[in-house]
Amino acid sequence: MRNSNLLIGTGLKSILILIVFSFLVTNCSNPSMPTESYYMGQTPPGNTPKIFPLSVKQGFFAAERIAISNDGRNIYYTEIKGYYPIRGENIKRYTFAEGKWNGPFDLFVGYAPALSLTGDTMYLERKDAENKSMTFISVKNGPGWGNPKRILTQLDTTHYFQSTRNGNYYISSKSGNGAGLSDWCRVKITGSDTTALSLGRPLNTGGENLDFFVSRDESFMIVTNRPQLAISYRNIDGTWTNPRNFGPKINFGLGSWGPWVTPDNKYLFYSTGTKPDYSDVYVYWVRIDGMIDSLRNPSTPIR
Repeated sequence: MRNSNLLIGTGLKSILILIVFSFLVTNCSNPSMPTESYYMGQTPPGNTPKIFPLSVKQGFFAAERIAISNDGRNIYYTEIKGYYPIRGENIKRYTFAEGKWNGPFDLFVGYAPALSLTGDTMYLERKDAENKSMTFISVKNGPGWGNPKRILTQLDTTHYFQSTRNGNYYISSKSGNGAGLSDWCRVKITGSDTTALSLGRPLNTGGENLDFFVSRDESFMIVTNRPQLAISYRNIDGTWTNPRNFGPKINFGLGSWGPWVTPDNKYLFYSTGTKPDYSDVYVYWVRIDGMIDSLRNPSTPIR
């Protein structure tokens, strides 16, 4: 179902460094949230996916990746009118304050929000006039967010931009050394020159390699082209293993996309549905830590 430059610069690097202190101060000054209130008070799933309830306007559906703040107090997601092209995309926010969840509130036009490791920078996506993906960032400003600014302007397309603990950046983009129409790439920055370097095969295929999630320690990636959600592991030499499909229990829909994994690697959130008109698309979540470990062994059966 879900099928279809790069200029980070010193400004973004400075933002990522300077916001660490304010992030720590904010977290230290906030009282802890009751454990039972995490994930909007929903009972966490086991290894069978459950719908994660997200409110949308009538005629819209929740889809793409979501983002949850490090303290669990803010949940960001996208409501969409339809694909293709994407229509009515709007990022919304739930927030936990005064002992309860509030919202959702409209935040930005766009979709697929992601947070930096410190949580004070948001990456989001918009389409240009030619329906190509563009990446924007917004920086936290007190309780709110600043006006999004476009980055990564030197690449033809920029999709699902993410950062890791090692200070690396990953993206889906067109690459001169790529395997497909778009590839999962690592971003190389040399002075003012920025390049998207394909991660190559067998991770990438000859088609569109679009939605993905890379773990914060870069030990695994969840990708969307096998033909649905699958997991690949990083080898010692920096190459990636052939992705293994998560199987029909997770990939029960016509397509699965928008993966995001919680920082403890415990839960996978993703979008799926069973009808071609997207009328039953929801964001689901499922416990995934056991599968992350077991699927490292090629002999592990996929159920």
